[in-house]
Amino acid sequence: MDRILLVGSGDFAAEVATALEPLEVELVSLDEPGEEEVEDALEAPAPSRVLVVSRDDAFALRWALFVRHHDPDVPLLVTIFDPTTAQQVDRLIEGCRVTSMADIVAPSLAGPCLGDDLIAVRADADGDGTSGDPIGLRETDDGVEEAPVEVPPRRRVRALTTAVLRPYDKSAALLLIGALGLAGVLLLETIGGVVVLGQGFIDAVYGAAKTLVSVDPNDKVADGPKGFKAFLTVSMLLTLFFEAAFTAGLVNRLIDRKLTGIVGKRTVPRRDHVVVVGLGQVGLRLCLLLRECGIGVTGVTDEAEESESVGLARDFGLPVVTGRGGDPSLLRRLSLEHAVALAAVTDDDLENVSVSMAALSVNPDLRIVLRAGDGHIANETRSLVRLGVVRDVHRIAAALIAAQATGSSARQVICKGDDAHLLHEDGRVEKAATAAAA
Repeated sequence: MDRILLVGSGDFAAEVATALEPLEVELVSLDEPGEEEVEDALEAPAPSRVLVVSRDDAFALRWALFVRHHDPDVPLLVTIFDPTTAQQVDRLIEGCRVTSMADIVAPSLAGPCLGDDLIAVRADADGDGTSGDPIGLRETDDGVEEAPVEVPPRRRVRALTTAVLRPYDKSAALLLIGALGLAGVLLLETIGGVVVLGQGFIDAVYGAAKTLVSVDPNDKVADGPKGFKAFLTVSMLLTLFFEAAFTAGLVNRLIDRKLTGIVGKRTVPRRDHVVVVGLGQVGLRLCLLLRECGIGVTGVTDEAEESESVGLARDFGLPVVTGRGGDPSLLRRLSLEHAVALAAVTDDDLENVSVSMAALSVNPDLRIVLRAGDGHIANETRSLVRLGVVRDVHRIAAALIAAQATGSSARQVICKGDDAHLLHEDGRVEKAATAAAA
């Protein structure tokens, strides 16, 4: 019988321990251990595998290094979210397999966001470690079959026009109003100089530009008709407003670190997009996976702009909006009535339920995907309040980790109904251990 040492803390580690119970292994579980406890557990009888399971990368890294220092040969399975740290651990620590709860559960959350009949997105689109066209997984009577992911066509011109004319950020709106206003004044005064004053085009543009930048009015205006003077008086007063708006918007965008953009990847999409509320490890990985599938995405978080998750989202070029995801007014500003789905994936189960209810009040036909981390709340949400698709992320991830800890060839976990199933390298699907899916 395999002897497995589990080092971890919190609900996630507890779910992994529960998932290992029916798998005929001798489990030694250490919750928040000291160094002496881990050393004793590594002594004879030595474990056949060590699992370090935690949502805290620093905790996982510390104990992975400690175990490898004391036993250079025992196989390690470690959960680390940060991509850079995970790459270095995989490269530097021999015999160590790195995964994370976010990487495991994101495909099962993304599937229902992209289609009513999809239970997951295949984590490796090409099956060889390279990315390709997204492939969905659909439940059938015989098991699971692949299905194309129908991503709405990207109308780039309309998206760009909407993003420019309806920017989410107030400073971007000021910048846009000021720029369009100044351009309009320049155009009208140029036309007036040509038509009313009889100037050539270059002279008219030159005179209008001087007025625009408050250097000097057009020299020919003094001898022009009174009506044109009145028009220019109004345009100069409007120019003061437009210049103030443009300057305020420009200074604000240059000084403050913005989480959304006017154009480019960080533009807040207005149609055929997914709103992801909660930018922890799971939410951030879900946003990246949805973007890889070709769907527009906006992240919503109530964390400060200086937080680590917001910083990572900024580095990845994701549009991020700060605010409470359960605020209907915020959801309307995010064009939720034109979205394809909302994923409520904060680490607070009841908050996710509240966000889902607020979203349905804005768009009753919206697809809703909820993250749950407490089995009781997940079951109550499924049976009492049919809000949408509920995914118990701890149990989903625990099912795959427990299977891999016993040498299984499973590479992904999917959900058929409320039960976790393991998807193997050869395409075979089997129900995960009962304790993991209960």
